[in-house]
Amino acid sequence: MLNGNKMGTFSKALLTSFEIINELYTALGAGLLGMIVLLKHGFDSHQSIKTLSVVGLTTASWIFITRQTEKLKASKKESSCDSGLGFSLAQHATDMGFTVIAGFLSLDSKGSKEIRSLYGSNIIQIQLDVTSTSTLHAIINNAAVMVFGEFEWLTEKLIQEQVEVNLLGTFRFSNAFCPLLRQHKGRIITITSHCSQATLPGLSVYGATKAALTAWSDGIRVELKKYGVSVLTFIPGSFTIQSNIMGKQLQNVQEMHDNFTTEQHNFYSDYFKRYNVYLSFITPPTVPKKIEDSNIYNVFECTLLDKYPKVVYKNEQLRYAFYHLLFKFSPWCLRDYFVTHFMQMPEYTPPIDATVYDDDIDDIDL
Repeated sequence: MLNGNKMGTFSKALLTSFEIINELYTALGAGLLGMIVLLKHGFDSHQSIKTLSVVGLTTASWIFITRQTEKLKASKKESSCDSGLGFSLAQHATDMGFTVIAGFLSLDSKGSKEIRSLYGSNIIQIQLDVTSTSTLHAIINNAAVMVFGEFEWLTEKLIQEQVEVNLLGTFRFSNAFCPLLRQHKGRIITITSHCSQATLPGLSVYGATKAALTAWSDGIRVELKKYGVSVLTFIPGSFTIQSNIMGKQLQNVQEMHDNFTTEQHNFYSDYFKRYNVYLSFITPPTVPKKIEDSNIYNVFECTLLDKYPKVVYKNEQLRYAFYHLLFKFSPWCLRDYFVTHFMQMPEYTPPIDATVYDDDIDDIDL
């Protein structure tokens, strides 16, 4: 008899749950009219509490969905691209109907000339050096330098360049625009990286600057929210072979090699060469080209046009999403294994003769 009572209670609960779910779908599908009919039915059948709960939940869901998908219309607003992502987004934003002011390190660069040939005066070009306090201009923070190499190999110059451009340059960019952002209730979009979530070996300084940008965005988002300014980050995914972010890698390799001590030459031996030969297969384009990934532009449009923007926007391949999920939730020993497997870099092997080292790296062709 006890078991029968339990089964009866369980069946009744299932039936009630089914009725609520069914009514939710009905209300969502029928909209406002459906909710009015549902309310009348509830009061007529003396089920006002259940009906009010369903209608309340439906209304909240409808507001949430509408709020998340509502878009602004592209207008003649300013946004701020010698190559890579900035080069591509400047073109896409122009195609969307924005007036784009694009910053170039040099107005004689290949990217600047290519933009002029494609868009003429429709993209306004300015010379922009984010390391200079006198030439700050941006709403979209995208300037970045990436040096690939183990931390011990990086010289002070290579470290400083990444910190100066990626981090301090972004600070100067945004600080210069804060008065206008407050006045127009604008938004700050900062391009970060998957490395901001899990810094990878060989990219320790680059990842540190991107993680710092994420932390900085978290802080100023709360500060600026009360003034009507939105702060969000955009992780655009991997497109290294379509970007020239590693365009100076050969010079960087030479810089690292020339500053090795005798002990470092002996210790790293041919590992340094094998490491950089492996990276040489990541060949940047000789002439800047628009990135071929439609999803980047779909997500980018959301960062610009979502009326109620999210905190973080991501464009990521399934492989990246899977690995970064593993990185986040795995114990440290497993995480390090997964990171190593993900990177698939050459393994270090101690040199057979530690006194012999080949100083010639000319066969590294990046």
